[in-house]
Amino acid sequence: MPGEPIARPPARALDALIVLGVKLAVSAAVLACGFRAVSDDDFARVVLAQEWAAAPRLDPSGSSWLPLPFWLSGLGMMALGRSLEVARALAVALGLGAALLVWVAARWLGLGRPAALAGAILAAVFPWSARLGVATVPELYAAALCLVGVAAATQPSPGRRLWGALAMLGACLSRYEPWLLGAGLSVLTLYDFLLAPAGRSRPRAQRALGALAAGLAVAGPLAWLLHNALAHGEALHFLRRVSDYERALLGARDPVLAALRYPIAVVTQEPELALCAALLLPEAGRLGTAAVRRRVLLLALLLLAGPCLGGLRGGAPTHHPERAVLAIWLLLCLLVAAAGHRLLGRASPRARALLYCAGAALLAAAAGWVRPRTVQAEPFARRDAELAVGHAAGAAAGPAGRVLVEAADYGYFAVLAASGRPERFVLDRSIDPRHPLGASSFASGPQLVRRLAEAGATHVVARPSPTTEAVLRAPLARAGPLGLWVAPAYPTGATPSGPIR
Repeated sequence: MPGEPIARPPARALDALIVLGVKLAVSAAVLACGFRAVSDDDFARVVLAQEWAAAPRLDPSGSSWLPLPFWLSGLGMMALGRSLEVARALAVALGLGAALLVWVAARWLGLGRPAALAGAILAAVFPWSARLGVATVPELYAAALCLVGVAAATQPSPGRRLWGALAMLGACLSRYEPWLLGAGLSVLTLYDFLLAPAGRSRPRAQRALGALAAGLAVAGPLAWLLHNALAHGEALHFLRRVSDYERALLGARDPVLAALRYPIAVVTQEPELALCAALLLPEAGRLGTAAVRRRVLLLALLLLAGPCLGGLRGGAPTHHPERAVLAIWLLLCLLVAAAGHRLLGRASPRARALLYCAGAALLAAAAGWVRPRTVQAEPFARRDAELAVGHAAGAAAGPAGRVLVEAADYGYFAVLAASGRPERFVLDRSIDPRHPLGASSFASGPQLVRRLAEAGATHVVARPSPTTEAVLRAPLARAGPLGLWVAPAYPTGATPSGPIR
């Protein structure tokens, strides 16, 4: 809390180590429980990072996905290898960094040592933070960077404003939801350092740093708009691409309902956190100064407005909307910790014991009764068979082989990611919902033989069927519903001996 003694460097180092230790333990527990990916997008991102590590380019996806996550993962893969295991290790490392950033933001917001430590630990352990701390997606560290930006906006120091702007640059090059927040931070910084009377009286060097921070806060969105205008002939090309994909996959949706699902998700998808925040709201209203509270509230509203605006425009995430409100939950963790610490600090020992018991009972009731009734979680991606076959295919084909993959669904991304060599794989057809679905190359023997010759395939990953039995014979390996075959060498236009069903 403001006014509390500042922790000495050894104490700060100890707190940072505690936060990192808790996050590492939570990540290990999540992986031990079998969680690997939120959706097939996780594996698609790994594939793009693997391809970028092999052949770097400015825009790794060439489409609507922002570039920073692929640059980070790709650089790590350049140094450590392109395996899926490396991608997961990098995801855990980025999750640890995100936990540390939340703790830094807590200190910048004026929370004292106990409240900052409690808030950072709470932010490290709630379910969505725990999952996204090991998933190969950028949501957690993007949300933590947003929190640093919010905290920096409450600081008069030009140095911290500059760090906050750099954090926003990273967040805005990772996810679209922070774009409105970046604009808000830029406006506030311009006002504080150049327009307000106190800002105009600052030394010229500080005003220059403020102007630089204001520019950096919006540099990510502006750079991406410029890139789309130059590369695709349309500054908003990415938005049209996302909305076209969403419409093709899910059909037309009510834009108001699409926007409202984000504030609803804040309350329903982490009910324990939302309930604690609601009960502690009166106490939270007395934290810090009125000016700081107003500023944090304004920036929190911008954080929530970002995905809501995306929902209205048809450019919001097509699955798991909870991912888009993660920064709100991180901020609520700090609010709960600060307000709870303030409340307990004013209570007598007996009242404190009662508050602990009441809090434990409340959390138990929320987890046992409220959560099952409010959380409507979409299924997570379980691609064990695809991962096993992908590993086997990568080892069997080696660096010179070529693998034809039956594209039945987006699980093929897990096959490619597990191989570590996605550029050596060829899909039998496109399953992009924006285009008509082509005929499967595995529909008949002649079609499969023709596709094998066109692709120059040495191996095949597919579901066993009469066609694979006739053309490919016995599989080299099996995993669940998938098999791996060595492809026979047929000249173009030839057919195998024996019947083709």
